[in-house]
Amino acid sequence: MKVLLFDDHKLFAKSLEIVMANHIDEFLCFQTPENITEIVQQEKPDLILLDIHMGAYSGLDVCREVLYHFPEQKVAFLSGYNLHEYNLEAKRMGAKGFLDKNMSVEHLIDSIRQLHQGGTIFMENKDDEVIEELTPREKEILQYASNGDTQQVIADKLFISRRTVNNHLMSINDKLMVNSTVAAIVKGIELGVIKLSNNR
Repeated sequence: MKVLLFDDHKLFAKSLEIVMANHIDEFLCFQTPENITEIVQQEKPDLILLDIHMGAYSGLDVCREVLYHFPEQKVAFLSGYNLHEYNLEAKRMGAKGFLDKNMSVEHLIDSIRQLHQGGTIFMENKDDEVIEELTPREKEILQYASNGDTQQVIADKLFISRRTVNNHLMSINDKLMVNSTVAAIVKGIELGVIKLSNNR
């Protein structure tokens, strides 16, 4: 089995490479997903593991690119960010799993083997069953709100009425089970639904 890991944390990647040498036939680490399509073409891995945040690169975008060029390629995420939205997006795009960086080495090895054999693994999230997914428009409005925009400013930007913005915010509060826009923003950040402007 050949596994490629893309992770910009050098110490983590190198440590994992050393540990996996005794368990995986080939375990290769790359610090950046730049030229990833060429790397996949050359290495022909059985499984690709991606971090969610790799400097200027988003693991989600990288996954989309890989699956666009190699639809049959097994790709999974190995991340410390167990966020509801990331798990949902990973499933949507066809990734095979979302693994927690904090799991034990033994658990990780078992998970890699399970993925290689055709299984899927996604991290459990207690919010998965209780939180209704926001619509793209609701996510957009919540993102604007998190940037400090007022309802009227949001309405002007989206060419809709302030009343419509308010209705969307009320729906967002209901779905996220909160009672204010501020609480919705906090919840949205926790779930990965929205990102702070200075977040990488």
